[in-house]
Amino acid sequence: MGLQEEKRAVQQLLTAYANTLNTAKTALIHIFYTADGIFMAPGIKTLSYQDLLSRNSGSYLKRTKFHIDFTVEDIVLDTRYAFVQATAIVTTQDPETGQPSIKRSRDHFVLRKEGKAWKIYRYMFNDAEHH
Repeated sequence: MGLQEEKRAVQQLLTAYANTLNTAKTALIHIFYTADGIFMAPGIKTLSYQDLLSRNSGSYLKRTKFHIDFTVEDIVLDTRYAFVQATAIVTTQDPETGQPSIKRSRDHFVLRKEGKAWKIYRYMFNDAEHH
């Protein structure tokens, strides 16, 4: 695969990952990660592949009508790893009040090539601003 095709494959992975989160299909989240992949979100413990595999109720995503959109800012590739800088817009709704919330974050992915597919090896983000 050429560079442009690899970048498209990375973009497709993030789009599919966002769609899985947006539809609260949490039983599928782990398939986007390497077996030693980790998710590092502010304010919660680091989640391993095993944690992602076992946390599949999706209650938070469903309750809050969670929706995320990634905008890829930069992709740096080598033969085995991809480093992705992205911005995410997350909208949620307070289940009690119905009050919407919009958060913008700076997201950093390290992807690893496994066979012919890119998988998330490390994913972390931090809040950029609140609306």
